[in-house]
Amino acid sequence: MISTAILFYAAMAGSLLLSLVGLLAALREPGLRFRLLWAVLALVGVGGGAAAWQDPAEIYWFFGIALPTVSYSAVPGSWEPQFLRVLFPLGALAVLLRVRLSRITRV
Repeated sequence: MISTAILFYAAMAGSLLLSLVGLLAALREPGLRFRLLWAVLALVGVGGGAAAWQDPAEIYWFFGIALPTVSYSAVPGSWEPQFLRVLFPLGALAVLLRVRLSRITRV
């Protein structure tokens, strides 16, 4: 039970870290056209999991597209639970691949 929560938090940290690396790589690459568009794409996630803050060991899988890849949602005074959400950082992987291709063609 506890190990599932730890893996979920690790996935959240990894997804956020990969998104930020993709964002910075897109902004710092001199040969990349439309850098701001690529930087925004680095924050896009596709599919993932959500867990209630009160019980992070129970993970709900879903498909969706969202920006940013890691989020927290709660409505003050609502009966609904607070949720942590992590998505697969597909946008960041696309950006890192594009930056890699840009560096290969530049050489």
